[in-house]
Amino acid sequence: LCSTPAPVQLMKHGLFGCSPVAPTLAVDLHLLEFMKTLFVWLMPNTTAWCEAFECFIDGQGYKLQSK
Repeated sequence: LCSTPAPVQLMKHGLFGCSPVAPTLAVDLHLLEFMKTLFVWLMPNTTAWCEAFECFIDGQGYKLQSK
């Protein structure tokens, strides 16, 4: 058996375990970054989601092509 705790192993793979001892659910760190960005831009309309998504994608090194 591996002596490295599960949360440490998950973090090495870019995942955040939802329990400090024996996680049964993990969330991708990129998704958490996106959610943080979304809440920074949050407004009561769809513009917030679009701006947050564009900012997140840009931070990942991608560019959206708009019309």
